[in-house]
Amino acid sequence: MARVVCGVDGSERSLVALSHASVFARHFRHDLVALHIVNPIPEETIMPERGRMRVAQRAAQLERSLGPMLKRLEARFRTVYSEPGKGTGETLAQAAAEEGAVLLALASRGSLQAHRGILGSVTLDVLKREHLPLLVPGPHVPADPGKGPGYPMLWLMQDAQGGAAIGRLLHPAIAAAPSQVEVLQFDTMDEPDPRAEALFQARLEALRRVVPPECQVTGAFERLGEAQAVLPRVLDEAVQRGARAIAVATSSHRLRRRLWGGSTALRLLADSPVPLLVVPRR
Repeated sequence: MARVVCGVDGSERSLVALSHASVFARHFRHDLVALHIVNPIPEETIMPERGRMRVAQRAAQLERSLGPMLKRLEARFRTVYSEPGKGTGETLAQAAAEEGAVLLALASRGSLQAHRGILGSVTLDVLKREHLPLLVPGPHVPADPGKGPGYPMLWLMQDAQGGAAIGRLLHPAIAAAPSQVEVLQFDTMDEPDPRAEALFQARLEALRRVVPPECQVTGAFERLGEAQAVLPRVLDEAVQRGARAIAVATSSHRLRRRLWGGSTALRLLADSPVPLLVVPRR
């Protein structure tokens, strides 16, 4: 059985990520692993035995404190000690690969002051090096995922490369159970391209050939008068369709660039009531 891995550090946001990762894991029949990364502390260099003991005690204390939640979510807890010179993101990505993860869930932060503010340096570092889809709940995602049938998703497709990346990289994660996907594309050009809708339909057909047979894919192409209207439309569609997640194809450097004119992937993360599935563009 494949695994969904979630980075946890005991913070409230990491536990929100764990709760939403459990919904994904349960629906798509994956094991769930709560991964705790421990970085070296100065005491380990000065007094190695004492330092390692203190680190181990803190890790054990965290596992005990999360015991009821881990049991309820049917999650396995694992502590990984980061090697000197390795960052948390690198260690997390390596441990997820060792677990055979098909999805990695990470916490976001609550600030939008800078790109590192809402995503956090660890998430950005993982995004740069990792080929796995990331499940990232923004600050408006509730701690309780709630109950509902299936696992409906919105996928945002702005070009052929991004759509193909979403379908290809999510395939292993969603292959074990039926799912419903609504693919959205918006045209905000001042002079609409008459070929745009036909190109979208062609990309949609290509995407249907990439996703698992159990994945039901529908699509909607919409022309909007201005780019600023995209974000409200996406959020409205997510609520109306009861989406569990919104998938976007991006990368660490694109997260600092503008998408859809006045909107950004970070703004979507900041405002969305459901987690983002961030798929690396490769």
